[in-house]
Amino acid sequence: MLNDRLHEAIALHNLAEAREQLGDLKTAHQLLESAAEINSALKNDEQWWNNQMALLQVEAKSSSTELAERFEKLNSKQPPNRALKALFLNERGLWRSRSADFGAASADFKEALQLFAAEKNESGAATVVANQALLLERQGKYREAAEAWRLAENRFEGLANPIGIAVSMAGRGRTLLAAREQLPVAEDLLRRAARNFHALHDEAQAQQAIELLRKAQEAQGKNPTEAVEGL
Repeated sequence: MLNDRLHEAIALHNLAEAREQLGDLKTAHQLLESAAEINSALKNDEQWWNNQMALLQVEAKSSSTELAERFEKLNSKQPPNRALKALFLNERGLWRSRSADFGAASADFKEALQLFAAEKNESGAATVVANQALLLERQGKYREAAEAWRLAENRFEGLANPIGIAVSMAGRGRTLLAAREQLPVAEDLLRRAARNFHALHDEAQAQQAIELLRKAQEAQGKNPTEAVEGL
């Protein structure tokens, strides 16, 4: 109503994030495209790139066929600053990791980590380390992945980030179980991860941790029905 298109785009982006958190990915995508259209018209490159990062995340969640097309389009462009370039490389690394293009994914994560470090963005760096751990896990390098998850957990603890801590504990427990090493440690990590996910109201990840906890107990000859005690 005030013809303030800059703040209209910001409001659309914020509303899209809210819709995404509610699981309404289709509406979130439409809102982000609208915000990007305004920022393109205004030649507001930084905000346009923020819209693109959010679109990449929504499309990844929805398993959209548009994801590859968007990366192809963005690969020919240059982010306006190091922070956005790091975010882009992290998203591209995740995509390449899911596509089993492991060498390219590793290179993207390495460069993203360097850029986040240069920006002193500890949260971004912790996220990349966790993604590096997941990449190693997808390659079946469980020992290396367990160590990478430990490093990610340490970084998230330094940031007092409960979600990052829970995800990292679950990842480390999962990879130790896959490697059949330090099973009591894996059991403890998975139990605490499940408890943390419950506290965060993320029941899907809590259930995944509990299922892995049962497997860790079975691997030690324990009764898996004890897995849910205290959770």
